Amino acid sequence: MARPENYPCRFQKLSRADKTESESMGRFITAAAIDKWIEIVPSLLWVAFGIVLFCLFYKQIRNDILPKLTGFKVMGAEFSFVKNSIDAAVEFGAKWHVAVSEKDKAAALQRAKRNIDVFKNARILWIDDLPKNNRHECQMFRQLQASVENVTNSQRAFELLEIDAYDLVISDIARDDEGDAGIKFLNTFREQDKETPLIFYIGNYVPKDGVPKQAFGITDRPDELLHLVVDVLERKK
Repeated sequence: MARPENYPCRFQKLSRADKTESESMGRFITAAAIDKWIEIVPSLLWVAFGIVLFCLFYKQIRNDILPKLTGFKVMGAEFSFVKNSIDAAVEFGAKWHVAVSEKDKAAALQRAKRNIDVFKNARILWIDDLPKNNRHECQMFRQLQASVENVTNSQRAFELLEIDAYDLVISDIARDDEGDAGIKFLNTFREQDKETPLIFYIGNYVPKDGVPKQAFGITDRPDELLHLVVDVLERKK
């Protein structure tokens, strides 16, 4: 059999063809990579631009913009928790035959939403010997970003009022064995502080009895309590 002397030449041709194909593939990959970078670079520039702006305006973003975004969050998804709290308060109050229509409840919630800023950092002192009866209302105000301090008697309330400032006081009237403990507290409180508003929140309120002298308001309904608190805080801001 003759020796295949022309095989090496054929192999050399194949090698040159492979080399040409490899170079073409390399140029294709390089072009594709460049196209990809052209697509990515504008996005990277925008990211870099955003980082520069954030660094330049960090204090303003932290002190002004972020608090507003928090407010929008409360007004959005988290505001449903406020609605749940007032729903629970209305349901709990039914045992004292306290009724609140859906229309009245919605009106109170809408007003709170419109005035969400007045609740931020507001301080409420709540006096009631049975604080668990007001747990839903307290939760509602806390969800609105107000601070609520619960005490069970007048003495402790006066102690706290001596050392801290509050935007308003919410109180019951009948407490322990005293049917007018809240009224007595208010009379003494007004001798010391004539400015801080006090709202009475009680189990059963008869409108014809009117509002006790020197009290800001009185109610047995959670929606009306929300309105009264907004009234107070609007005057404070």
